[in-house]
Amino acid sequence: MEDPIVEISKQLIAADYEIDAISKQWAVLKHEYRSSKDPVLRAEIKEKWDKLENKKKNLEMNRRKIIEKKEEIEFKSRWKGWK
Repeated sequence: MEDPIVEISKQLIAADYEIDAISKQWAVLKHEYRSSKDPVLRAEIKEKWDKLENKKKNLEMNRRKIIEKKEEIEFKSRWKGWK
């Protein structure tokens, strides 16, 4: 069984990679949206863009929760040393 801080760190790294991948996809869609003139195509791209944006927001919220868990574990481990 791994140390809880190591496990949380791995989850944090995985979340960062997912957010980075979505950011790259979002940038590509943004470029496609701005370069296209067809309103139907723009509407489809905008839907994908909104879905990616919502997914990114959810991942960022999960990332914040992971960071809070990590800080809580670190805080508890420091207090164990004082006792």
